[in-house]
Amino acid sequence: MDKQIKLIRQCEWEEVFLSWFKNEGENSHWNTLAKERGFASWADWRLHEYARHFECEKAKWGLYEIQNPSQVVLNWYGGPFKTWTEKYYGGKSTSSFADLTTSQDINTIHTVQSLKENYPRESVILALRLKDGRIFVIEGMHRTCALAIMAKEGKSFQKNLIFAIGESDLTELPPAGQNTSK
Repeated sequence: MDKQIKLIRQCEWEEVFLSWFKNEGENSHWNTLAKERGFASWADWRLHEYARHFECEKAKWGLYEIQNPSQVVLNWYGGPFKTWTEKYYGGKSTSSFADLTTSQDINTIHTVQSLKENYPRESVILALRLKDGRIFVIEGMHRTCALAIMAKEGKSFQKNLIFAIGESDLTELPPAGQNTSK
């Protein structure tokens, strides 16, 4: 990996999923959305709709400290999520964060703008590194967009951040979201 990405330690999928839960699972909005989509809970939704598609349990996970994360994530890709594909990727299955920074739609998302001003340093973004070396964010799209826009605006994010990155045997990520598995 990039010299700005330093392994802190290996970890198990269960620990990574717990980080995801801390980012979303305790939020009533996400729980409501899961139930609206026909799932019993947030965990049921994320495990069946995303983690299974991306073979997260099979990946070799590690926690990594990233120096200058706003620059590093520019070369990463957004996950192939149905909503993002339709709204922000121009119909493509994915897009680099460098390309996403040029989207007026991304630049006007209130959540992204708020994150640029008040980034939650303790949160952990989840990503998968595929066989060809490409890294895809599978949780933390808004936070990663905020970091990328900071880089585009010349505002370097001075603090190091922690990311959970799984080494995957996949060559492509399958589409996910809005009950694509049902």
